[in-house]
Amino acid sequence: MPFLSSSSSALTFLLLSSLHLPVIISLNPNPTICNDYATRLPSSSVPEPLVYDTALNPSPPPSSPDRPVLFRERNGWCPYSERAWLAFELKRVDYDTILIDNMGGRPSWYSGTTPQAMIEGDKITESLDIVKRIDAFKGQTENTPTLYPKDKDKNVDEVISLFKDVFPKFTRPSSRAAFLFRSGGMPVERKTFERTLYETDELLKKTDGHFFCGEEVTAADVAWAPFLERYAVQLPALHDGLRPRDEERWPNLSLWYKAMEEKVPAYPSRVQGDAESWRRVLMQQGFGNEAGFEKLLEAAADERGDSSSCWPMFAEGRQWLANSPREEAAARLLRNKGPIIADAIRNGGANCDSAEEALSGIISGLVDGVELKNNEEAVKLHTFLCERVCVPRDMGFLPARAMRDLK
Repeated sequence: MPFLSSSSSALTFLLLSSLHLPVIISLNPNPTICNDYATRLPSSSVPEPLVYDTALNPSPPPSSPDRPVLFRERNGWCPYSERAWLAFELKRVDYDTILIDNMGGRPSWYSGTTPQAMIEGDKITESLDIVKRIDAFKGQTENTPTLYPKDKDKNVDEVISLFKDVFPKFTRPSSRAAFLFRSGGMPVERKTFERTLYETDELLKKTDGHFFCGEEVTAADVAWAPFLERYAVQLPALHDGLRPRDEERWPNLSLWYKAMEEKVPAYPSRVQGDAESWRRVLMQQGFGNEAGFEKLLEAAADERGDSSSCWPMFAEGRQWLANSPREEAAARLLRNKGPIIADAIRNGGANCDSAEEALSGIISGLVDGVELKNNEEAVKLHTFLCERVCVPRDMGFLPARAMRDLK
């Protein structure tokens, strides 16, 4: 499985896919170095639900008529795909994922935009229609949130409909920089962003909880979350001091961010992107950003809720997931050991033996808490991986943060 470069950017990210294809480079890794960790991380050898990347294999995917299928944009950039993805994860349904490259590599058999879904034989092509349909799906796990609660369904629809009035108008369509740039390629003016944040905060002020429609997450939060998530990172990069999570200026919005990260396990565990990734995609020219920014403003301080209790709830009953974010990051590295080593040799200046030993050092750091600083090759590979990984495409926020935080 070769690593891929974005077709319109020099920026290259690591792809950790469940679809295993032959590695182009001939490898002769020492099989004993990581074997102990594979034994200690049994989740790394448990088959995962199907994630089929059509950029790597354009043939039609295997069909499973009894399982819902989600077709989403492959890089994790599309906010509309994130809406559908978050809903699928919130309902904890057993489903297959088909990744579609919206940047020119679509397979001939696929038509239309992303996301799309096949649910009980029906093709659904609008993100919010997918959310509503999966909420009513009979095969969902018990005790999952009701995204359209009967006592609040009108309120949910009303809050969703307000989205188009609150977010900036006359912006360039973009999957990587939604509602950020004018048609000429320059950022939306500060006062317009401030109006959006103020109106969002006022909307949240009217609710009897920290979510858009009360004390529980609903489809309204699913609809707004992908865009507010990106704003939290990208607005401070465009306008100095413009922080959507500023609890003094927008206290209700600040509490909403924390509620999503603390009370919605699927969100930080798998679907939420991270600051490093959202800043990097903002630097990419095209799809909204025609100016090709050479430098963003300094990153805002890392502001987020305490998601420590989320992973155990997210991983419960899913044998292919590890017991903690640190172990999950290690397990993902183990699953993709061959491609990672191949990429390090091809693009990171490593040789086969040193790359495998360095990877073992990183996994040891994640699993056993061994510091990297005394392992020069592990430090180099860790830096390389942190520059390559794209969240949430390659792994969820929590395991990615565990990997980035290694010292």
